[in-house]
Amino acid sequence: MKSPPDAGGFFFQIFSIVNSSATAIALESVSKRYGSRNIIHDMSFSVRKGEIVGFLGPNGAGKTTTMRMIAGFTTATSGRVTVAGFDMATQNEQVARSIGYLPEQPPLYDVLEVSAYLRFVAKVKGVPRRSIPAELERVIQACRLEAVVNREIYKLSKGYRQRVGLAQALLGKPEVLLLDEPTAGLDPGQIQETREVIRAFGEDHAVLLSTHILPEVTLICQRVAIINNGRLLAIDSPDGLQRASEQTNRVSLLATGPADAMREAILSIEGVRAVDIRATADRSELLAIECQVDAREGVEAAIARTVATRWSLHRLERQQPTLENIFLRYIGETPNAKNAKASA
Repeated sequence: MKSPPDAGGFFFQIFSIVNSSATAIALESVSKRYGSRNIIHDMSFSVRKGEIVGFLGPNGAGKTTTMRMIAGFTTATSGRVTVAGFDMATQNEQVARSIGYLPEQPPLYDVLEVSAYLRFVAKVKGVPRRSIPAELERVIQACRLEAVVNREIYKLSKGYRQRVGLAQALLGKPEVLLLDEPTAGLDPGQIQETREVIRAFGEDHAVLLSTHILPEVTLICQRVAIINNGRLLAIDSPDGLQRASEQTNRVSLLATGPADAMREAILSIEGVRAVDIRATADRSELLAIECQVDAREGVEAAIARTVATRWSLHRLERQQPTLENIFLRYIGETPNAKNAKASA
């Protein structure tokens, strides 16, 4: 259920958690604290079977901490994390085989050959002995590791090491796949191959994909969860975020004239919802004007005519809503960012 933008003009949605067999990952009002520092704040969302969700945020936003709670490496301070119906605070051993986890730094044994390492991981995960050869062949082919299967891991490039990490996560066909920055260090061709592996796996499994790379989520994810400073800011499909964030339609201009009169004139234009005017740092008489506008065409031309016929217009540009500026707008308006602006 989508809520309209609040007074600050931001779209916010919490995906309601449904107790059903289709829900593979569920976070309910989860918070995480280290000492006196709150890392995750009251986070709630879910991932269904057959769905790839992109966990999008800048470095330090809390993505890895959240992934570690879902994987059972650390527990929530408050709230509840469930995976495949198991409570990760008390039942993480029972669900361990249902989780494939690729952390930001792949857990590799450098002295082992790739095949020996994957065989070891398969045994640890409880893959039946008779099924191990076929399972190794499956993940080696999926991750394009044929050329290095008999090579020691310490001799591999960063890209191949990342692929070996993905292969160990895929072993055992886990119900849930957690991927923390899975394409880090890969070249463009390897990135494309890795995306295809993730997309194919996500058809029948639940995948949570952590990244700060915007194209990643638009290409393979059905939904995007935007996080910053440990807070979930929005969750929706990439297209849904664009449709629901019309406030990122902006017209920016530089002009010279009386601020109050200019604000009143621009606000009288149909399609203009809000106007913010500030003096520039270099020249106090030059005004930087930001206009929130509707998605309609021609509104920037109307603003240009209104300003240019009465005052001096130096520059004007229209910013259309894209996932990138939607993302930047969300992370720029979290409480910490607002406080930083206020204290600057």
